[in-house]
Amino acid sequence: MTEKIYTEENGEYLKNNPTWHVEDSPWKAKQILKMLNSNPINPKSIAEIGCGAGEILNQLHLSMPNYVSFTGYDISSDAIRLAKTREKERLEFKHENFLETSARFDLLLMIDVFEHVDDYLGFLKLSKSKAKNTIFHIPLDISVQAILRNKLMSRLRYIDG
Repeated sequence: MTEKIYTEENGEYLKNNPTWHVEDSPWKAKQILKMLNSNPINPKSIAEIGCGAGEILNQLHLSMPNYVSFTGYDISSDAIRLAKTREKERLEFKHENFLETSARFDLLLMIDVFEHVDDYLGFLKLSKSKAKNTIFHIPLDISVQAILRNKLMSRLRYIDG
């Protein structure tokens, strides 16, 4: 279910993405806060599967009430090493496969994690019982671009001969 590029020490993913996309985290956290504010959800515990460098949870930690606890999980030791630098009271990070734990939370975040999971339907089924509420962010624009790019490249190869 996991690829070596995420689990090996100083792996390929870290080499290709040295910031682990922390620059996108403030925007993502803002979108999560909008969803929480527009729905009757008042979580006291929040977990993120595939937390990466942990900046989304860090941003939420800065913006949410002091009674909310945050836990990030990632199978990548590289990601957790980056995330651990953000740890503080009520914000912790674990180098574990969340789906193999018995932990339960009020809110589960799965932000840009589906494209890294081979069996995403099995992943969803296993995560279903882990939280009362779940927020997903699925980068469909990337997938659509990839599909269109492949179709365009196929057409160009056909035209070129």
